[in-house]
Amino acid sequence: MFRLFAIVGLLIMGCFGQTLQAQSIRVSYSGVAGQNLAIWVTYEAGLFKKYGLNPEMLMIAGGVTNLQALMAGEIAFVYQGGASPIQAMAQNADVTILATVYGLMPYGIISSKSIHSAGELKGKRIAVSRIGGIEETAIRFALDKLGVGARNVTFVQTGADPVRIAAVESGAASAAALAPPGLFAATARGLNLITDLGSLNIRYPTSVISARRSALTSERPVAKRFLMALIEGLQVYHQNKSLAVKALQKYTGQTNAEILSKSYDYFVKNTPLVPLSEAAAFENALPVDKPSERKAQSFYDNSIVEELIQEGFVKKLAR
Repeated sequence: MFRLFAIVGLLIMGCFGQTLQAQSIRVSYSGVAGQNLAIWVTYEAGLFKKYGLNPEMLMIAGGVTNLQALMAGEIAFVYQGGASPIQAMAQNADVTILATVYGLMPYGIISSKSIHSAGELKGKRIAVSRIGGIEETAIRFALDKLGVGARNVTFVQTGADPVRIAAVESGAASAAALAPPGLFAATARGLNLITDLGSLNIRYPTSVISARRSALTSERPVAKRFLMALIEGLQVYHQNKSLAVKALQKYTGQTNAEILSKSYDYFVKNTPLVPLSEAAAFENALPVDKPSERKAQSFYDNSIVEELIQEGFVKKLAR
């Protein structure tokens, strides 16, 4: 009997000990477009807890707002577009980028039914969620590449995907940039797809992991566990479409099964299993209004991901 109580006691202490060891962290993401799916899958699959982290997931709109929370110590890791942390680092902010989860522009430019080509957008108003945000950047890249010139359009700040779609339908704007599932929801409503930036193969750090620079030093063990969870999450993301689609539905509010399935297929084919950052993508995100002599490579740090590769962690997951 004593032995039975001893075993039960050890089990209870063991479970309690695991609870104590789990480190509470706050993780934020900056929107509900489909490029956020990797972090949602990682969370929904319970992988942060598997690696000893107890995360609180928060949606904080806007890259700058996320960075303010990060630098204030309110958030440990931010899943966001690369523009805001790169601009902050150009001004010597205490921020770094630990990984890049999606490295292409995933936006399509949709227009009202009366517009059928990019050239017809000259002199028109284009809706973006936020002036200076990633949608504006995407549209500028596309219009310049298509020979229209971003200087020939006017950007208007309207808000989230449903608001931008409504602006185009009402005539308040002639076009908008949307990522799936919003992109597919818009075309299903009869709006025209002018161009898909994904097909233009524009490299860009669309989804990155931002952290304070202490993540590379004093807080490195926590950052390493976070990235271990994320990398396993990418494996699950590629292998378990059912779970990924359920996460996409939960966080975006989209209920159309066909749109959800198409959105998953759109993103998964260009989402790497190993989230290494690449200079080619970061070159396109460097500030043009305040040129810096810093090279693209100085805006990210692959050392933890590379460490996990060298230790065999990634190879073990692939088995």
